[in-house]
Amino acid sequence: MVFLPAKEIRITKVNAVTGDKAASGGAFMQASSTDRQVTVALNANQQADVAVGDKVTITLPNGKATPGVVSSVGKVATKENDKTTIDVQIKPSNPKVTGELDQAPVQVAIVSDTVEDVLSVPVNALLATAGGGYAVEVVDPGGEHRLVAVKTGLFDDSAGQVEVTGSGLEVDQRIVVPSS
Repeated sequence: MVFLPAKEIRITKVNAVTGDKAASGGAFMQASSTDRQVTVALNANQQADVAVGDKVTITLPNGKATPGVVSSVGKVATKENDKTTIDVQIKPSNPKVTGELDQAPVQVAIVSDTVEDVLSVPVNALLATAGGGYAVEVVDPGGEHRLVAVKTGLFDDSAGQVEVTGSGLEVDQRIVVPSS
């Protein structure tokens, strides 16, 4: 007989077979929670960039995205194939939308910082200037093109956007973005 604190468990491994003698203190099976979670093998040198409570976006195999929260950040690093990683556990905010798969590859974008009410442009709209720094090419309502010097702020790697500030930038201006 086994008593566990969880309401539901998933048996992941059975170490004993019918007819085995009971071993004192031996584990005859292993179990895990049925709660949905995502495990990320994060590069160990990025450990300081992630904290419990950080918001994440989980992109599922079907392409749909759902929010989540970092529930634990590993403290033990492992090395495999010249990569040193730690495990980061993530709890989906709405587990029902994650589907029925027990194990599936997902993509996770961890939100490390947030800014509101800023101007942003696609990263590939940035033009390097000769004296250092960046500019964007603005198209005026009359169709005239001009360069506006900008300072960059926060980068959104998952969306390919960057926060910009600069004299002569306004909301809803047309910015030239190279096609790929």
